[in-house]
Amino acid sequence: MEDSMKRSLFEEPSADSEREDPWSGPKGFMFGGWSLPSGTTWEMVEQYFDAANQLIQSILSGKVEDYRLGTPVLFLFRHWLELAVKSIIEPTRGHDLAKLSNKLVAYFAKRRIEVPKWVTCRLLEIAAIDPDSTAFRYADGAIAGEIYVSLPHLRDSMTLMYVALASASNKGVYPPESLFTLIADDPESYRANLSRMEWIS
Repeated sequence: MEDSMKRSLFEEPSADSEREDPWSGPKGFMFGGWSLPSGTTWEMVEQYFDAANQLIQSILSGKVEDYRLGTPVLFLFRHWLELAVKSIIEPTRGHDLAKLSNKLVAYFAKRRIEVPKWVTCRLLEIAAIDPDSTAFRYADGAIAGEIYVSLPHLRDSMTLMYVALASASNKGVYPPESLFTLIADDPESYRANLSRMEWIS
């Protein structure tokens, strides 16, 4: 008990924090130096995406009620999208997804690549609900009226956005429609399929 009250949360790494692999103990986080958030922006992007999906899996497997995690899931996905776009167009200030969508289009237009319309539509849809990244961070009544979000639809839509943005970040192009069809048919193994086809590293 006293340890939990007085021991510092942020400590120098020591032999007590070493382990053979991520599955063995001790469990903990390493930050700074060679570790995140000093890693690549895309590595941080993936952490937010994975966290949202872990929460969704907890809901779909019946471990927790959907209404208890709705706000964190939507915040994590919204922040993931913001960071994903910023990782592609280079770091920029501001949280407005509509402006970031325009910058994404302009970035690829210089390279004579067209951003798929559905990608910009999805960014603008979320920007309309949460323009400045506060709607799912604070309980201040930022969303007018009531809205409903289907959890399976959210998961599948964000997975396709991940495919598009990961490809744009890693390869500088958007995948062909046939790849999206493949992923939609097998959403559980989208990363394995993308890696096998060398669309992501």
